[in-house]
Amino acid sequence: MTRRQSYQQGYVSKPIPTRSGTVFKIRYRVKSVDGKWNQKAETLYGLSGKKAARAVLEERIRGASFAKPEGSDLSLKAFVDAWWKPYLQRKGVKPSTRENYDSILELHILPVFGELRIDDVVPLHVERFIQTKVESGLSGKTVRNLLLVLQGIMSLALDNDLIDRSPIRNRHKPTVEKHEKPIWSPAQLLNILSAAPTGLRAFFDCVALTGTRLGEVLALKWKHVDLERRILRIEHSLWRGQLLSPKTTASTRDIPLGSALNETLRNHRESSSHRGPDDFVFCKKDGSALDPDVLRKDALYPILDRLGIPRKKGASGFHTFRHSAASIVNEQTGNLKLAQKFLGHSTIKMTADIYTHTSAEAERDAAIALERAIYGDLFPVVPNIENRNNFAALN
Repeated sequence: MTRRQSYQQGYVSKPIPTRSGTVFKIRYRVKSVDGKWNQKAETLYGLSGKKAARAVLEERIRGASFAKPEGSDLSLKAFVDAWWKPYLQRKGVKPSTRENYDSILELHILPVFGELRIDDVVPLHVERFIQTKVESGLSGKTVRNLLLVLQGIMSLALDNDLIDRSPIRNRHKPTVEKHEKPIWSPAQLLNILSAAPTGLRAFFDCVALTGTRLGEVLALKWKHVDLERRILRIEHSLWRGQLLSPKTTASTRDIPLGSALNETLRNHRESSSHRGPDDFVFCKKDGSALDPDVLRKDALYPILDRLGIPRKKGASGFHTFRHSAASIVNEQTGNLKLAQKFLGHSTIKMTADIYTHTSAEAERDAAIALERAIYGDLFPVVPNIENRNNFAALN
């Protein structure tokens, strides 16, 4: 029968005569912070008998059960494996975020701190780590991201009383220069949409005119599109073929469709060979989801290059449509709170969250304002898009 680890009786020896008098030996186990049992042994002197020795043993066992965990023999790597990773899982951290953390751990943190005992990591270790990473050419923002992961690990250790203070200090974090996010003007957006391949025109229109994240657009199924009510429902985000919940609670939202985009989507559905409720709105020939990397490299970048629109490395992908939409909605409506609701952001400034409100009609105005800024006051007749999912690079 397997012995329950949560219960132990320990061991008390028979009386042992010595020159110093009768002694008793006791043995019991202490569970370490990494879940392992460590054997403890003591020799007790000056006791009246075995009953007194048993009382001391029971006191030791109770003390071991409620004592502060011993972290001195726990390496940072052991803590990450036994406690940090399960903590992320318990908190529901998204797979994409966990993968990013794992990459930072394997490439940067564990090679430096992994074998150190967690309570031996001191601020000077962190300072040396930062200096080394900066000298290797990493940007201040990247180094700051590395520190944030290390800080999260140390904060969990601190919360569990393994360390008395985190070795991360505010002065350790490098200054990060803020750069203005690139956006495209309404004229540039219209040129980009006009240059989109025929089979992808509806997709490009949807990205540009809804301000949605790329993963949210790729996760759209026809059951999320209500052409009669002119509503598009965001319920999922696509990441490496997996349908996940959106980035934040506020990201689950209804987006009103302007008349131009509504008609574009209607034509797209009529010409698509995949139009069932659970079919992806934008897909390959076989109905599977489009690949974001292929879309960026084989569709968007060539369009920008042909139009002579500068693209900055790492800052001119499909997310630029989102930044552009936010800028245009705010400029056209003068309502920052409306832009926040339209884009599904979690927060804005406290004042805007408390004192600014939106209505369903105002939200539709945001969609119309974005269309008007790109197409002008007179919406052009939306072409009947021949979408046979024949964009070769996507298959």
